[in-house]
Amino acid sequence: MSIPEIWKDIPGYEGKYQASTYGQIRGLTRQITQLSRYGTSFTRTIRGRILRAAGSKRDPHLYVVLGHGANGSPVHQLVAHTFLVSQPPKSDVRHLDGNPLNNHVENLAYGSRTENILDVLRNGHAWRKLTYQQVQEIYTRLNEGEIGATLAREYGVSDTIICAIRKGRIFKCITSQ
Repeated sequence: MSIPEIWKDIPGYEGKYQASTYGQIRGLTRQITQLSRYGTSFTRTIRGRILRAAGSKRDPHLYVVLGHGANGSPVHQLVAHTFLVSQPPKSDVRHLDGNPLNNHVENLAYGSRTENILDVLRNGHAWRKLTYQQVQEIYTRLNEGEIGATLAREYGVSDTIICAIRKGRIFKCITSQ
């Protein structure tokens, strides 16, 4: 059963921006006072609207810009900070289904970096370039005596990544099972 869409002020942006339980961000209608180029001040109305979130090729998460000239803020973090209990130290905001585009509050939780990576891998998505199944295959094939350079070419990763998998420096949560 899905919860109804609820809007709440984003901490630190009260009266300016709100997040919804459906993972949307909106700006509120408000009055601002500005200084004209002639030195006089005037009041301007900013109309409220739902902000358009955008991603990038490098980062699959969605971002919105809160305020003129500001950097983008990750939508999943804004929703989590608004609706979930306070964030524990050294924790990530996890997407439980591994999909960084699903920012519904029901899909978000705080957890460790390892839990975050495992969520992505368990749901069949790639963390970096490799999926959960690919890392398991590589680890098994390395233990069976296959050459790392051959596996690196086959999976489209560097020899360094294959070596790190073999030694348990990365994807340790998979290779230690």
